[in-house]
Amino acid sequence: MYMYQDSLGNAVSIQFDATKEADDVLVIAKFHDAWLFTTHKSRGIEFPGGKGELGETNEAAARRETMEETGAKLDKLHRIAQYEVKTAERVFSKRVYFANVIGFVNQVDYMETLGPTLIAGDLANIVQQEQFSFFMRDEGMQVVIKEALRQLKINNWR
Repeated sequence: MYMYQDSLGNAVSIQFDATKEADDVLVIAKFHDAWLFTTHKSRGIEFPGGKGELGETNEAAARRETMEETGAKLDKLHRIAQYEVKTAERVFSKRVYFANVIGFVNQVDYMETLGPTLIAGDLANIVQQEQFSFFMRDEGMQVVIKEALRQLKINNWR
């Protein structure tokens, strides 16, 4: 388990073996040699993801949120991590997956985002750029990305 305090002062813990369904989801996805992001209308560039709906599994939520925000269809989802954030108002958990994109469907509306953004390069450095959401530049995101890249390499996920 990895624990730290985020830039907003919230206590965050990251687990790599959690099995309980989370409240929210986040998807680190790849399309050929590029990473899939979306641009949130107020926060900036980030991975697709969001809240699960009542009765929805984390995997179903990950697929739905990715489709809604980017139009991307995903192959097999691989669980990377799960983190819990304790704010003054609430406690919530987020499941992080890795997947490959197998294609795109044009959406009429990308919800609260501007649609898909594909960026090639070193993922850990890419997300540190100023146009990315502060969530993406967070200390914990670097830990999650490091684990995702490790899992990608050792499992030969393509």
